[in-house]
Amino acid sequence: MSNTLYVDFFDGEGLLLTQKMIQVENGRGAGDFKIPSFAKTGIYQIKAYTSWMKNFGEDYFFTQRFEVIDGLGGSFLPRVEFLDLSAAEGKVRYQVSLQAVNSSGDPLSNKNILVQATGDGEVLYSQELQLSAQGEAEFIFSIPAVAHASQSLELSFEENEDYVITQKIRLPYSLQLADIQFLPEGGQLLMGKKSKLAFRAVDPDGTPITLTGTLEGEEGTTFSSNFAGLGKVEITPSKDSYVALIQSTLYGESRKVALPKASSKGLNIQVQNPEEGAFLSALVQGNEVDGNLLLVSHTRGLINFMVQGKLTNGVWGARIPKKNLPSGINTIAVLDEKGKPLLERLVFIQNEDTLQLNLSSSSQITSRGKIDLSLESLFQNNPNSGSFSIAVADVDQVQDESELFGSIFSHLLLSSDLKGEIYRPGYYFQHQNPETKEALDLVMLTHGWSRFSWEDIFTEKFPDQGYYIEQGISIKGKIKEQYPTRKGLGGGKINVVIGEGIELLSTEYGPDGMFLLTDLQYQDSVTVTITAEDSRAKNFIDLELEDPKLLFSKLKVKYPLEISWPEGLVSTVRERSLMQQLNADPKIIDLEEVTIGAKTLQEEKTSNRKIYGSGDATLKPDEIPGGSGFVNIFQMIQGRVAGVRVNLNGFSASVQIRGVGSIQAGTEPLYLLDNIPVDAATLGQVSPRDVESIEVFKDPSRTAIFGSQGANGAIAVYTKTGAGLSSTSVGGTLVTKYGGYALPREFYSPKYDEKSPATAVTDKRATLFWNPLISTDASGKASVEFYNSDSASKHLVVIEGMDSFGRLGRLVKVLE
Repeated sequence: MSNTLYVDFFDGEGLLLTQKMIQVENGRGAGDFKIPSFAKTGIYQIKAYTSWMKNFGEDYFFTQRFEVIDGLGGSFLPRVEFLDLSAAEGKVRYQVSLQAVNSSGDPLSNKNILVQATGDGEVLYSQELQLSAQGEAEFIFSIPAVAHASQSLELSFEENEDYVITQKIRLPYSLQLADIQFLPEGGQLLMGKKSKLAFRAVDPDGTPITLTGTLEGEEGTTFSSNFAGLGKVEITPSKDSYVALIQSTLYGESRKVALPKASSKGLNIQVQNPEEGAFLSALVQGNEVDGNLLLVSHTRGLINFMVQGKLTNGVWGARIPKKNLPSGINTIAVLDEKGKPLLERLVFIQNEDTLQLNLSSSSQITSRGKIDLSLESLFQNNPNSGSFSIAVADVDQVQDESELFGSIFSHLLLSSDLKGEIYRPGYYFQHQNPETKEALDLVMLTHGWSRFSWEDIFTEKFPDQGYYIEQGISIKGKIKEQYPTRKGLGGGKINVVIGEGIELLSTEYGPDGMFLLTDLQYQDSVTVTITAEDSRAKNFIDLELEDPKLLFSKLKVKYPLEISWPEGLVSTVRERSLMQQLNADPKIIDLEEVTIGAKTLQEEKTSNRKIYGSGDATLKPDEIPGGSGFVNIFQMIQGRVAGVRVNLNGFSASVQIRGVGSIQAGTEPLYLLDNIPVDAATLGQVSPRDVESIEVFKDPSRTAIFGSQGANGAIAVYTKTGAGLSSTSVGGTLVTKYGGYALPREFYSPKYDEKSPATAVTDKRATLFWNPLISTDASGKASVEFYNSDSASKHLVVIEGMDSFGRLGRLVKVLE
């Protein structure tokens, strides 16, 4: 229903880098993000959602993670092993072994390493170590036993006097800080009735814990967790209180956890989902429960089964035909006569309602050879049209990571219908064996009640937080009197021009001055001209646009468990970077066919004003989500440029460039405001709204132009001039820039039947082909073609998509 999709892009520190609006047509849209050249390393995150989805809460947004490493940062590759961990007297004590090598495997002999332990960004411990001749060290430290949302061990190595490399890994937690919950099947533990108790054990950052345990004083109740920190134990309660004795399998820590109290009155449920059976069976048991009961089953809010009954000798059961249930999470609940849910059980259903995808190729994989692929989509062996994305990668550089980060199946059928994070979501869809199905059922038992309330389901009521279905771009604003009077505004008419006449529209506003423009259709950032006339105040009015509110500005950080160094991928980083530059750098022109593109007056004037050229990193406040909300430009720089540390102090700041903790970074960089040297305090007074761009100079070859003043780097700030558009309202007219739908860039794939500067360079692409919008026709067929790189000998092909009925299809295949 929604035609506008918001996609937020976060770096390894959880900082929002940018937001894009993607135009969706017939349920399909596409876009891209470019990782900045000087970006931070770490685990990046993407969140995607529509305005309507905000009503339901962020737990159900699309979330994706992937790791970003510095392919040129191989001079410091530490391997950390936590030998021991213990907690006592409010402290967590760590014993750590460290070994550091470079990309060639040579030890960093006798080098100094700065070690810092952080919790939620605060430094809790700091120590400088000297490695042995073998590049090794052992050390012990303690930090407060606090359940930080994230904590890391930061290791910094001074590669040279100008640059420090920092690597971060996750710092483990004590078992005493873990969240360990025992959850009865259906929600209630009942005296004298056999019950299945599932448990979930995770650290404060959501990482699962592997543990073993037993119920104190109860024989035959030994249990253990799986890879996701999930497990179960069966018990027939004979008393109301039980305690679990738990031990960590990693460090041997032990802990006691109380189980939920058993009740003498109430209900419990046992659900069986046999692999070969045609029915789900639900056995309801109870003590002292009279009256009629209603067993209801639904999938994503759509009721698919309902039966009424009551307990007979404390027992009642029902069988639900699985053929009526679509794939995904099915919710079974028992309600009383008033419609109040008494218990609830989630069950995952996997029916034969998926698309079958076939891929074939008659092409030989040769260096720079042309590859033709043929895709066929079927449903129940009949041709079926659908929409798919296709990605082709070099097997030696890229692996299928869907088990770790998820696939279209895990996102739409699992993660999007459960609260909380699902660990390794793609695992549950890799194989349909008994072990996988049992692990998936543990997810159903431990992730609690789903997002739907039964009262809302019966009344077909949706959550309403004031967000509506957007079928275009929305602009919200307010009109005020220039000279406030008692009478106030009288209301009037508004005329709007989008761009150079892309769209013309009129609307009206009332005495409150509020107006809302909806369903606008345009791409990129365009000029918006709004003219209003009030019935009472005439043209003596001011117009203001409301800045869109960001849903996220920073996410909880996820740190990697170890430092990754995929040799196949990093070995090609220089060749791939050169190829990208040749195809992205506007200064490189193919002389055989010169194309001259016009520049805007604003771009021309801005470029001419930068007498020192562009920096190593460029920040444009207008392109940073929520940029208008920053107090000063130092807030904007903070965290957005690798190797630049900003310490804020009111409107002023202290900035260090290149070395986090570097001995050489003790003095300030050179500050320039419109090419004039200023101090930090002066720069701090400049409003981000008035800034055109910020240039950060880091590389010594670039800072040489500033002489000795630029020895510690330079930050050049350029303010908006007459060439820029003002957002000031004059005489009832407002002319401003307003962002539109992002323009998706076409994925670059060289064509080796044509000669160009790009085809003359070494081709070691990791991703050979990508198209997010491939459609199979009525006969279920589609074809694509691309050219191989110089070196790829095997191709990893990943295809995902769905048809118009929402039936999913996925295929992973290696072509040799």
